[in-house]
Amino acid sequence: MRWWWGALALGGLISGGVARAADVAAPQNVKAEPSTPRSAELSTRSATAEMQGNPSYSLKLADDAIRANPKDPWPYYDKGMALARVGQIDSALAALYAAEQHFAASDRYGRSVAVFGRAHALSEAGRCDEAEKAYNEYASLVPEDAGSVAIAHRYAADCKPPAAAPASIPIPAE
Repeated sequence: MRWWWGALALGGLISGGVARAADVAAPQNVKAEPSTPRSAELSTRSATAEMQGNPSYSLKLADDAIRANPKDPWPYYDKGMALARVGQIDSALAALYAAEQHFAASDRYGRSVAVFGRAHALSEAGRCDEAEKAYNEYASLVPEDAGSVAIAHRYAADCKPPAAAPASIPIPAE
């Protein structure tokens, strides 16, 4: 079930934001790190909580899943996405980097999901130069998927830095 979270994100990316049921399928030939039944269950529940708009509960479940199996990359991903949702971008990036490192070197799918999550978090925070680098890194992991590459480049180009704080308005002296 954990693959669904990444498939949803990438399925939406590939189809231009609207995932169709026929387009969402489990990745094939993925050489992911082994999971335990407990960490898999907690990670799935964490992803579900985050998708349902409860990042605090998602974060708790992700931490529980990491304790259940520190080698499982998916709870780190879930933690990163929950932290990004609550605006803790630097902590989110650390968790997403950890997820990427816990995926097997041969698991390009898993690593690409973690890198895309990092790019998205950076973009949402308006850290556009960093987001562009991460989107390019994602594109380098999925070069055979021209649609995903094109959308990643479009997302990088669409990134907007946060609006500058309004200048203070001088109060006229009486």
